[in-house]
Amino acid sequence: MPHRLLALCSTCVCATVTAAHAADAYPNRPIRMVISNGPGSAGDILGRIAFNRTQDILGQQIVVDNRPGAGGTIGVEIVSRAAPDGYTLLATSFATHSVAPHTYKSVPYHPINDFAPISLFAVTQAGLCVNAALPVKSTRELIDLARAQPKKLLMASAGIGSTSHLAGLMFATAAGIESTHVPYKGGGPSAAAIGSGEANWTLGPLAAYFPHWKAGRARCIAVSGEKRSGIFPDLPTIGESVPGFKFLGWNGVMAPRNTPRAIIERMNGAMVKALQTAEARQLYAAQGEEPAWSTPAEYAKLIREDFERYGKVVKQAGVRVD
Repeated sequence: MPHRLLALCSTCVCATVTAAHAADAYPNRPIRMVISNGPGSAGDILGRIAFNRTQDILGQQIVVDNRPGAGGTIGVEIVSRAAPDGYTLLATSFATHSVAPHTYKSVPYHPINDFAPISLFAVTQAGLCVNAALPVKSTRELIDLARAQPKKLLMASAGIGSTSHLAGLMFATAAGIESTHVPYKGGGPSAAAIGSGEANWTLGPLAAYFPHWKAGRARCIAVSGEKRSGIFPDLPTIGESVPGFKFLGWNGVMAPRNTPRAIIERMNGAMVKALQTAEARQLYAAQGEEPAWSTPAEYAKLIREDFERYGKVVKQAGVRVD
């Protein structure tokens, strides 16, 4: 074998061994977890529960870095450009990967090609929630009030193209009502607006609105899934009043593309183990949610399917961000 070819083969072998060793040693320093949602949002609340337990299993700190804005795309872009070494990860939702690419003229990342899915940490039903002073206690009563006062009720969302924006539009269309959309800068401010009465109603992740519900500032009157929530079995589904209506969101963790498979599997294993603990289930239940997890392949499949599904929904709803 020529010396130059031999040297090249030796270099390739060394590089492979080095990469494998790096993956075996992962993690050996703190991990930066960029959350594309703001503090107080469902993604932030549920993510921190999952990451606090995951870091105990990994033996390394997970440092949360909230980067909201532009429908969550700011945080997503940061991670899409990060080194694929497992030390900068993304916690995000279907809003940035299934919705934003269709609502914005362009986004600075490809929702499928630029990332390596790791695991879900939540599959959430949205809660139809109203300010406590609004004189409605059911989906039907909200629909009747909105029809009696066209465009007068204010629908809060976490921003244009957000989960709560799209879910609210889908509900309004299915129910045949008209409300005035008020976009806020994230799930936390949106939930606070419902609690204060600055806005009248919303359809968003229960975890964001649950604290205001517990405090008596808001009232959640229905959930958006096909089945009732295991946490709140007395809450009817929206579909019981608006036949056929269903809306589910998800949150999960991704790495930049080309992250070594061994690192993806290591992180996935730690997250799944953390989410299956009784402590995680208890803390999620306190937020009105249940933990969820997946294999990387299952998560990748969900992203692809939702990208196609919600692309059609966005087009039909005519949601666009200039």
